[in-house]
Amino acid sequence: MTEELATLRVRERGGIVIARVAGEIDLSNATSLQTELAASVSNAARGLVIDLSELEFLDSSGVHMLYDIADRLATRQQRLAVVIAPEAPPRRALELSGVEPAAWLYPDQSAALEAIGA
Repeated sequence: MTEELATLRVRERGGIVIARVAGEIDLSNATSLQTELAASVSNAARGLVIDLSELEFLDSSGVHMLYDIADRLATRQQRLAVVIAPEAPPRRALELSGVEPAAWLYPDQSAALEAIGA
C-alpha cells in the first residue's frame, strides 16, 4: 500500500505478520493504514510486528492507531511488537503517550519476533 505520506509492506514469517511502515503517519493516513494492518492479520496469526524503523514522523493519530491495533490484537489473544530505535524521533511520541507502549517497543526486528515467539 502506498499513501501520500507512507508506504506499507506486509509479509508473513512463521505465523507472524511483519508490516514495515516508512514515511509519515498522521491524520491524513492513520485510518487507512490501520484498516490495512488489521486486514493483514488473520485469526490464525500469532501476532503482528510493525516495523517503524523507516518512519520519519508520527503524530497523535498514529499513536492512537497503534493503541487501537494493540487492543484489537489483545481481544484475539495475539501480540503486538513495534520496532523503533531508541533514538528515533517518533519513539518519543509513543513514550509520552503512556506506560503501555513500553511493552510493545523493541530496538530491532529480531527482538520483536522473539518477543512474539518466532
